[in-house]
Amino acid sequence: MTEARPFQPLRDRLAGKPLDTTLHDGVPEWLDQPLRTWLNNSTSQRLAQRVLLRLRVAYEARYPDSHKVQLVSNPALDLLTVIDAVLQLHPAWSMTDEDQLWNEHRMTRDDVIESFRALDALLKEGGSLYRCDFDQHCLVRRVDDTTQAAVDAAVKGTSASAADHLRAAWAAAYGLNPDPDKVFNEAIRAVEEVACPLVEQKRAEAGSATLGTVIGVLGKNAPHKWELVLPGKDGQPSGVEPIVSMMEALWQAQCSRHGGALKSRRQSQDEAEAAVHLAVLLVQWLSTGVLRKKP
Repeated sequence: MTEARPFQPLRDRLAGKPLDTTLHDGVPEWLDQPLRTWLNNSTSQRLAQRVLLRLRVAYEARYPDSHKVQLVSNPALDLLTVIDAVLQLHPAWSMTDEDQLWNEHRMTRDDVIESFRALDALLKEGGSLYRCDFDQHCLVRRVDDTTQAAVDAAVKGTSASAADHLRAAWAAAYGLNPDPDKVFNEAIRAVEEVACPLVEQKRAEAGSATLGTVIGVLGKNAPHKWELVLPGKDGQPSGVEPIVSMMEALWQAQCSRHGGALKSRRQSQDEAEAAVHLAVLLVQWLSTGVLRKKP
């Protein structure tokens, strides 16, 4: 059933206060116990042991014979980090672990997905800054609904390979442990997966096409052969300068591509977020015919 309007406590509504849309980082007190209950119901002893090992947490004797109890109850462990690890390491994502999944969890893969949907609902109802990414199997930060819809549309409307790279870039930008360098690697590869076969088919088939060579074709060698569906001042399809500028911005902003260069350095989080949003737009444009060859 859809809510008629966004929830607001009675006293706030009667007082005419604006809606509280605050998103909470970390684990606020009202979410702590519900998340621990979910973790207890969704984790086996074997998975708990694997999570502790991957997080490099030593087993403590005060939790006798139970890695799971340590994982769920130890207040020293960051709860969101633990849940993120459970999402990533769950045997449901490995076909080879199917029998183990049945034996230890007594759940099918569909059951596991429903469990993660319940977790996502808990996070949403509790006003968490994080949500479940069901494609990358991890926690990511929330963005506004319009932005999320644009990302989802770009992923659904492009090739499987480009979508995989775009999802990986998004998770690296907005995940619990962001990796800005990875964002640039994956964002550029996502654009290349669509741009190279479109603009440089022969080079793409030979494996030598890159975003840089695509920029060379569109920006210098053969811009007269391409156009954008967007009309220019004369009402006719415009030139390719806008999309070339966006491609150049993404390509040139990657300072972490080569070690030893004068400008080589780690990328910042702000740069990474800008890069992934630019990649989303480029993938969407390239996948929907905004860039096309002139007739």
